[in-house]
Amino acid sequence: MDIVETITFTRQGTDSKNNIITTSAVYVCGSNEEKPRSEWTQEEIDAIGENLVAGLDEELTNRIAESA
Repeated sequence: MDIVETITFTRQGTDSKNNIITTSAVYVCGSNEEKPRSEWTQEEIDAIGENLVAGLDEELTNRIAESA
């Protein structure tokens, strides 16, 4: 059985030279959250992603600015 222990969220953008810039964050499931992949609902994954999106967007913006 494939137990989900982490979920990776990725954001992608392009810089002024059209280079692809990617950033990601890994959510580590608590022991009470570990369950088979088939039991995770999209709503659960979306809720976790909503908590991470602001940080990912900020990091992506910074990485794009640094590459300019």
